[in-house]
Amino acid sequence: MRPFNLNEIEDKIISDYIDITSSDRVYAQDKITQFLNFLQDQPISKRILERINEDFSMLKNELPLDQKSNTYIDPKVKNKVKSLLKSSYDQGAFGFFIIQNSFEIERKFDNHYFEASATWYELIGHAYENRFECFKERFFKPFIDLLKWYIYESQARSEKDYFSKDEIAIINEKLDRILTVQTASFEVIFEEVNDLKELIITINKKNWGILLREKLKDLILGGIINQDNAEALYNDILGLVLPLLNKH
Repeated sequence: MRPFNLNEIEDKIISDYIDITSSDRVYAQDKITQFLNFLQDQPISKRILERINEDFSMLKNELPLDQKSNTYIDPKVKNKVKSLLKSSYDQGAFGFFIIQNSFEIERKFDNHYFEASATWYELIGHAYENRFECFKERFFKPFIDLLKWYIYESQARSEKDYFSKDEIAIINEKLDRILTVQTASFEVIFEEVNDLKELIITINKKNWGILLREKLKDLILGGIINQDNAEALYNDILGLVLPLLNKH
């Protein structure tokens, strides 16, 4: 499967969420497995999952994820974990860790993912339809909401990260400032800016930064923009003070 850009990842997450939560319980299980496979296969969503592991490591370390079953959790462990779920983001990370743990168990039984509802939320003895509803509300929906937060609002801290939609909107506004400069080479600048806008939703911060640097260098060498303005723009966008060309 080809790599999806940020918009396609968002569309896929939303459509799969609707499909899974509106499916009959019997069919939802396989769809959840396929959804996790998709997230792990795509570079952007795979990096988001890595960030959840990094950002919520304290919570993850409290979970008994070495168990090969969700059928029993020590009450003390359960209470400690629940005390850490202080926000919807914590609940989303918790949902991801539990779903991921179930996903990694190779031999899956009927209602495999939904057993966690009984274990963590005292639904033992309840009908599986009730467990499925609890799974959706306590595990799956918060996880999806957390994924959407990373897509829309997170900050790219590492070079491995991808820009969020909020960051992209701000960067695109800064790129548009180049277009306000009236020059005979306006078409060249317009094409370069559009290229940067198209690729920012596809490649990570490191690779996009390299691309920005190379395009600005080309514009300087072509006499289209001066070096001081190009370096000021580079610093404004990436927060890096770096000479784009050696000054003589």
